[in-house]
Amino acid sequence: MEFSGKVALLTGAGSGIGRATARLFADRGGAALIADLNEAGARETALSILAAGGKSEAIRCDVTRWADVQAAVEAAQRTFGKLDVVVHCAGILRAKRLEESTEAEWGESIRVNLDAAFLVTKAALRALREQGGGALVHISSRMALQVKEEHGAYAAAKAGVMQLTRMAALEGAPHGVRVNCVCPGFVDSPMTRNSGPKDAVDAQFAGWAKVCPLGRAATPDDIAKAILFLASEDAAFITGVALPVDGGRTIV
Repeated sequence: MEFSGKVALLTGAGSGIGRATARLFADRGGAALIADLNEAGARETALSILAAGGKSEAIRCDVTRWADVQAAVEAAQRTFGKLDVVVHCAGILRAKRLEESTEAEWGESIRVNLDAAFLVTKAALRALREQGGGALVHISSRMALQVKEEHGAYAAAKAGVMQLTRMAALEGAPHGVRVNCVCPGFVDSPMTRNSGPKDAVDAQFAGWAKVCPLGRAATPDDIAKAILFLASEDAAFITGVALPVDGGRTIV
């Protein structure tokens, strides 16, 4: 997977999967525009890429706001001259049973995990179509395929992202725009680590290792490599795919 001369906009790249993807993209020769609500995290990612000899800039972006999403796309085009790849990693994870969830909590999960994906899709389709093609990759979840107790809002939102991906792939195909998503399982990332009390999260890691065929949680790099495969020319004839990256968990 080579990205020499390519430009990517990566949302949620201030940490976790987004940061790993941005670093790998830059390592393979691409220029990365880092967009995150956490501006300090975005700058840290960009600086780490620059320190390694890569090309990167950072911008604060609230992906639930259309103006911010547009501004991020325009920043990538203005800074690096074009836009070839959009990777949407921004999201939140809140563990709570449905009957205990408030309307506000449900709404927050849908807004950040699904509504934002729509805004990024809308902006990416326009920008990539005008340029003559490109790739958009979303992060869905294994929970879009197999649900887990206490994650109702998250699972519903991520299932929506999966169908949004398929619709966008259909609409983008005539214009050379490919749209895919990855469906990670349990990932050892800051979002997962901060999703609940430490004891509870540690127990989840131990439980996952017992039921996952490959016997461990994914690293952010594991997911990043799958994302960048779908964004690369190696996947030139792949669009509309929801790719599980979960160590085989969906088969058992």
